[in-house]
Amino acid sequence: MVEIIPAILTDSSARFKELVRRLEPYVNRIHVDVADAELVPSRTVTGYKEIKDTAVAVKFDVHLMVKRPQEYLKEWFYTHADRFIIHVESDANLGEIIKNIKEHGRRVGVAFNPETEPEKSERYFKDIDFVQFMTVHPGFQGGKFVNDVVDNISKFHKKYPGIIIMCDGGVNPEIAPGLIRAGASALVSGSYVVKSGDMEKAIQQLQEATEK
Repeated sequence: MVEIIPAILTDSSARFKELVRRLEPYVNRIHVDVADAELVPSRTVTGYKEIKDTAVAVKFDVHLMVKRPQEYLKEWFYTHADRFIIHVESDANLGEIIKNIKEHGRRVGVAFNPETEPEKSERYFKDIDFVQFMTVHPGFQGGKFVNDVVDNISKFHKKYPGIIIMCDGGVNPEIAPGLIRAGASALVSGSYVVKSGDMEKAIQQLQEATEK
């Protein structure tokens, strides 16, 4: 079954906690977007304090859309977040940060912006657990889906069939089937889920769309 992961991107601590509590009954995992207004144009809460305060059992992905992800990891390691996503466009030493995350018993993936060529990061593929293709230009929820990325995903899947592919951005029931056909096995959806009037129904619609 394809994994549907709702995303939270907010600069409000209260809103963050509210969304976690509202999403928890319907999913096993939540995707936390952390932005620094440097790598991407928006700024969010850092998330780790909010995770501690909510004390929920749901699992968390931490998507570090930040220039210096190493500065955020220490606090996040005190939470039960179990997957971290680092942008190849960041200033991080990817080899060192991947090793650090692994040494803390967590899983790690690398994210590619729509214009980034994944093959340039090939030397890290043996050490990571998955890749994440950004299907919008990151920074804000509700961004326009970048259709060209679908072809990039398909080519990547054919070249590296053993690597798990996640897609993040602009995901809705119309777009989801094409991403699955291209090779994705997990879809991250922000605005379609969290801005809907019925989150449970939105998640169900996405799940059903992946089975077409």
